[in-house]
Amino acid sequence: MSQTLAPNHVPDSPTLPRIFMAATRAEWTKLRTVRSTMWSLIFTVVSTIGLGILLTALEVSRWDHRSAAEATGFDPLLYSFAGVNLAQLSIGVLGVLVMTSEYATGTIKLTFGATPQRRLLLAAKVTTFSSVVAAIGLVSCLSAFFVCQAILGPQHGGVSISDPGVLRAVIGGAAHLVLIAAIAVGVGAVLRRTAGAVAVLFAVLLVVPGLVALLPSPWNDDITRYLPSSAGVAMSAIVRFPNLLSPAGGFLVLSGYAAAILVLAAVLLVRRDA
Repeated sequence: MSQTLAPNHVPDSPTLPRIFMAATRAEWTKLRTVRSTMWSLIFTVVSTIGLGILLTALEVSRWDHRSAAEATGFDPLLYSFAGVNLAQLSIGVLGVLVMTSEYATGTIKLTFGATPQRRLLLAAKVTTFSSVVAAIGLVSCLSAFFVCQAILGPQHGGVSISDPGVLRAVIGGAAHLVLIAAIAVGVGAVLRRTAGAVAVLFAVLLVVPGLVALLPSPWNDDITRYLPSSAGVAMSAIVRFPNLLSPAGGFLVLSGYAAAILVLAAVLLVRRDA
C-alpha cells in the first residue's frame, strides 16, 4: 500500500516589514521589562506636570506686581510647559540607555545576530521608544495644560484648548520630547558608552545654552534660537519671543538635529563591529 507524502512546506522568506515588526516587538519587550523605564517615565510625568504647576502658581502669586512689559508679553503656556525642559533630561537618559545598555552587557552581539539589518534595528529602537514617549508626553502636556490654566483662571490669564494655536502648542510640547528621545538614541548609538553619551546630551541641552547666553548681544539671541533646547521651547509657545524661532521653525530645527544624529548613527552601526 503506497503512502502519499504531503509536500514539504516552505516557509515564507522574511521580508523587511516582517523583520521590522519582529524587531519592534523585541524592543518593546526590552523596554517594558527594565525597571529604569518605569522610573524614568514616572519622573517625566511628575516633572512635566509638577514643575508647570509650581511655576504657574508662583506667577499667580506675583500677578499684581508684574511690570508692564511682563504683562504685555505674558505667554499663558510658558510656565505650563516649563516642566518639559526638565522632563527632556529623563527622556534623554532613557533614550541613551536604549542603545548603550546593550553595549555595556554585551547583549548587543545577540541583538545584531537576531537582526543583522542594523539600520532597520536602529529604526525599530527609535520607533518603539519614540512611540512610548509620544504617549507619555501627550498625556503629561495635556494634564499640565488643564491644571495650569485652571490656576490662571481666577486671574483671567488662561486660555482654552480651542483657542488659536493652543492645541498645536500642546502637541508641540509632546513632539519636543519625542525628538529629544530620537536624538538620545542616536547619541547612544554613536558613542556606545552611557557616561559619555549622557555627558554629551546634558552638555548640549544645559551647558551650551548657558555659555551662549554669556555672548554679547545680538550674538547670544541669534545663536540661542537655533539650539535644540530653544527650538523645543518654540514648539510649545504661543507668544513669539525675540530669542525663539516660530513653532514651525523650532520643529524643523529640532527635527534636523534628530535626522543628522540618526543618519550618523546608521552609518557607524554598519561600519563598526559590535
